[in-house]
Amino acid sequence: MVMSRQNMPVVVSARSRERPGTPDGAVSGDLAWDRAIRLFLEGWAADHPGIRPGTLGHYRDQLITRLAAFAQDRGIARVRDFSRHDLRAFVAWLDGLVTYAGSPLTPRGKQMALDAAKRFLLWLHQERLIPDDITAGVKKYRLDKDPEPRATPSADLEKILSSLDLGTPTGVRNTAMIHLMAFCGLRVSELVGLNANDLNLEEGRIRVRAETSKGRRTRFVDLPLTMCEGKEMVKPEVAGLMASWLRIRSETCPQLGEDGALFVTLGPNQWSHLTARGEEPDPHSRPAGERIKTDAVRVILKRVAAKAGADPKLVTPHRLRHYFGLTSAMAGVPTTALMRAMGHRSPIMTARYSEFADSQRRWAFARADITKGLQLPAAPPMPAGQTSA
Repeated sequence: MVMSRQNMPVVVSARSRERPGTPDGAVSGDLAWDRAIRLFLEGWAADHPGIRPGTLGHYRDQLITRLAAFAQDRGIARVRDFSRHDLRAFVAWLDGLVTYAGSPLTPRGKQMALDAAKRFLLWLHQERLIPDDITAGVKKYRLDKDPEPRATPSADLEKILSSLDLGTPTGVRNTAMIHLMAFCGLRVSELVGLNANDLNLEEGRIRVRAETSKGRRTRFVDLPLTMCEGKEMVKPEVAGLMASWLRIRSETCPQLGEDGALFVTLGPNQWSHLTARGEEPDPHSRPAGERIKTDAVRVILKRVAAKAGADPKLVTPHRLRHYFGLTSAMAGVPTTALMRAMGHRSPIMTARYSEFADSQRRWAFARADITKGLQLPAAPPMPAGQTSA
C-alpha cells in the first residue's frame, strides 16, 4: 500500500538537527522512507528559502508515489538498504508503471521521477544520513526534443474572447486574465501573484516580481503594443479593459489597497444575473476580495471554452502562454526580446518557438537579403535542351 500524501511540516534543515538515533556526526541510514522524505523536505526548504510550497509538494508526491512505492514493492523498508542496483531497477520499474488514468508514464514523467529520486538520495548522502552516493552512473532518460509548442488555436481564442460578456464584472476580469496569459505570456502562477501596483497603465507594462516568477527574478512585460504615428503604444482596447477591471476591483473590494491582489474573487453578487433568470447561484463561490487561485483560473478557462464551443483541452493557461511565444516568434520578435518577456533562463527554451515558424523565418531571411550590395556572378547558361530542376 502506498504511503499517505499528508502535508509534512517544513521548518528546519537536517543539518541543524541531531542525527536521528545516532551520536552527532555519525552515519545513520536506519531511516524509514517516510522519515527520510520528511527530513529531505525540511532540509530542502531551509536551504532554499524561496522555494514554493507547490515545488515541495511535487517532490513529496514523486518520492512517495514513485520511489517509496517501488521500495515497498521490493521489500526495502530502510533507506540504508537501497543500493545502486535498486536505483537502476527503479528506472526499469518506471518503464512499466501505469498511472491512475491507466496510461503509461511519459518519458518526461519518468525523468521527473528519476530526478526527484536522485536529488533525494544525493541529499541524504551529503547530510551523512546514508554512507554512499548511489546516484553516480545512473544516467538520465534520453528525451526527444519538445514537439511543436502546443498553443491554443487562434480560432478558439477568438471564440472565447467574443463570448465573454464585458457588461459583467466577471466577464471583464476573465477577459483581462486571458489577455495577460495569451498576449503577455504570463504563467498562471505569475498571473495570480500580481498585485494592483504591478500593473502600470501609464508605462503600459506589468511587473512580475521575483517571489512569483519561476526564475526568481523580477522582470517587466509590456502590455500588447501597436504602432501609432511611428511610435509604440498600448493597444487602446487593452488599456481600456485593464482600466475597467481596476475600477471594478476598487468598487467591489474597497478594502483592497494597491499592494493587494490584482485578480480577486467577486463574491456571490457576481451571480446575481443568474438569479434574476431563476438560476441558482454557485454555492461554492468565495467571498469577494480573495486572491484568485491557479486552480480557479483553470476552471474558469474550461467553463468559458465549453460555453464558446471551443475544446477545453486546447484552452489551458500554459497553452495560452505557448500562443504568446509562438505568435511572437512568427511575427519576427527577436529571440532575446522574447526570452526576457517569457522569463526563460536559457535562449534554448525560447528558440523552440522560432523552430516552428518556418514561413515567417523564410520571410525574415528574404527581407534581410544578406547578398544585397554584392555583385554576384551571373548564372552560367543552360546547355541546349535542358531546363532547371
